[in-house]
Amino acid sequence: MYILATDAVNSPEKLKEAIIEAALNQEKLVMHTPLQYDKKFQNAPPPAPTDWPIVKLNQAKDTFLQAISDTTTEEILSLYAHSDTFCREIAKSLLQEQERLQKIPYRVDSKTSATFWKPIISALESPNPPLNELLHEITLHYAQEIAGGFDILHYKLAQAAGCHILNKLLNPVKAKRPRKLTEIRAQLLEQIQIVGAIDELRALSQKGTIVIVPTHASHFDSVLMWWIIHTLGLPPFIYGAGLNLYNSKFFAYFMNKLGPYKVDRRKKNIVYLKTLKNYSKLALQWGCHSLFYPEGTRSRTGAIQDSLKLGLLGTALEAQRMNYACYNEHDASKIFIVPVVCNYHFVLEAPLLIRQHLSSQGEYEYTRKKAWFKHPYKLFTLIQKVATKSSNITVSIGIPMDVMGNHVDSNGNSYDLAGKPVDLQQALADMQDETDADQRLKTYTRTLGKNILASYRVNNCVLTSSLLAFTAFQLFRKQYAEYTLKDFLQLENACFTLPYEKLTKHFIKVRNGVLALADAQQIRVADELQSGTIASMIDHGISNLGIYNYHTPLLRDANGDITTRDICTLLYYHNKLTGYELEKFIQ
Repeated sequence: MYILATDAVNSPEKLKEAIIEAALNQEKLVMHTPLQYDKKFQNAPPPAPTDWPIVKLNQAKDTFLQAISDTTTEEILSLYAHSDTFCREIAKSLLQEQERLQKIPYRVDSKTSATFWKPIISALESPNPPLNELLHEITLHYAQEIAGGFDILHYKLAQAAGCHILNKLLNPVKAKRPRKLTEIRAQLLEQIQIVGAIDELRALSQKGTIVIVPTHASHFDSVLMWWIIHTLGLPPFIYGAGLNLYNSKFFAYFMNKLGPYKVDRRKKNIVYLKTLKNYSKLALQWGCHSLFYPEGTRSRTGAIQDSLKLGLLGTALEAQRMNYACYNEHDASKIFIVPVVCNYHFVLEAPLLIRQHLSSQGEYEYTRKKAWFKHPYKLFTLIQKVATKSSNITVSIGIPMDVMGNHVDSNGNSYDLAGKPVDLQQALADMQDETDADQRLKTYTRTLGKNILASYRVNNCVLTSSLLAFTAFQLFRKQYAEYTLKDFLQLENACFTLPYEKLTKHFIKVRNGVLALADAQQIRVADELQSGTIASMIDHGISNLGIYNYHTPLLRDANGDITTRDICTLLYYHNKLTGYELEKFIQ
């Protein structure tokens, strides 16, 4: 049975009884067991901050960055040696990069960058350049640019601030509301349900290095993942953050003290990319728990993406191979990959993201408008909704894997699909003796990526809102099946009307299909869809679907029929359930 970790103490007796009853009811379905209140966690606090790997790395930052520079330089020289052609290519790439940075400037960009790069590029273009020294200088410059910082005091401050932000976003303003941090955390634990392999994740964090790989739907994901990590009693994680997020001095100040390292997606040259990968790889070797968004960017469609960016993900496998090469079997730290799926009733950026995607596909004529936070009325509407409405979130933790995609148990032992033990160290040792080691490394990384995607689909949790959005959009689309998607999305909102009885009929069919998938452990289902009346499920879905979006994706009109004020945003929430062949239930 999975149990809850929280800093809250002395919950009311009724809450305790309700939690115990809920835990007993859910014990039969391990896959759906929610995180419950855990007194044992209070007696086993997380490691002291001085023992956190991220603190130790920050204390040895200069040594760490020099190691990155040395490793990257050695790798590049082993690939290209002292080739004049390579020097010219690097010089050309760096020159093009400087031009690109001028066309897409960030406020955070260094004002003295030109003074550093001009002599470097000139030296690379000269006859017989000192490639070794130049590469050391370039890679150290990049490593210093990428590096993040960490401060325990600021981290504790962020812990408190994060709880208050989540509380205000998920709970309406009331005259009597929790004000103490412990009370706020206890309330959040009722609204942010954590399900899945919680015990395994906790146990493995004490035995090796964790790499959490969540789905990416919103900028809000980072706040949510921080809360999950903290709630489960795990030490701070490092993670990559886009350099554009540092344009704000306020955010830059805190992010530079909370552990993230900077990723500049404008830079495409091989030296930068290898430096970035080695930053991730060496941090894992140093034992720092890490968080990657393998989808790369937020999902523009709302669906779970069908491909991953494997660059940083491959660094976990390389770090594991180096751990085994440098230490014996008992001393080598093992790296564990943990897929996580975040399920929301709302995504603030949904209207913008789906329109960007449709426009790029030629399915929608999209004209970028003033950002909602710069529009006084829209901003006021959002504040009003946040102040008066509440919602909840489900976070699904998948079964941990090793770096080759094999499942692992709580002791860190690896098993293949047939349940047979796998000697990971021997498998990686065998690979080093082969001439096609690099190709095998890529193959194993692709296998890991496929297994992560499979875990995403299994751990995707069907909420009332996503089931309702899927059903309603499919019915609307059936009404205008002869229209192209582009013409369909350009229809007036008044064209979209469904009798409530028709929606209910098909909602039941789709729900039954989802429950069948859940019984086969091919998907998760939220508690609200497993009990209660169909009418209560539909009402719950309507009241939660995109509640903070300016235009309501789905609502009931004066006649009680179902309609929409934003068909594109409804498509976004519908897409969460694509790929499960549920369309067959809509006739």
